[in-house]
Amino acid sequence: MKRTEVKFTVAPGGSIEMEVVNGEGESCTLATREIQLSLASAGKKVEEGKKPEFYEGGSGISVFNDLG
Repeated sequence: MKRTEVKFTVAPGGSIEMEVVNGEGESCTLATREIQLSLASAGKKVEEGKKPEFYEGGSGISVFNDLG
């Protein structure tokens, strides 16, 4: 079984992209829930987008967010 990881990419302008790697379905949103709640309570804009694989139920499903 592959380990679910959260990958962060910080762009030169300061925006942050968060991506779940090796997650499946709801495990993606569960892996990022606390981070998203903390950012939202700090007044940071959090936009969630799900890749098509999230809805297919296959492996390699990812969630990405623009936290800029």
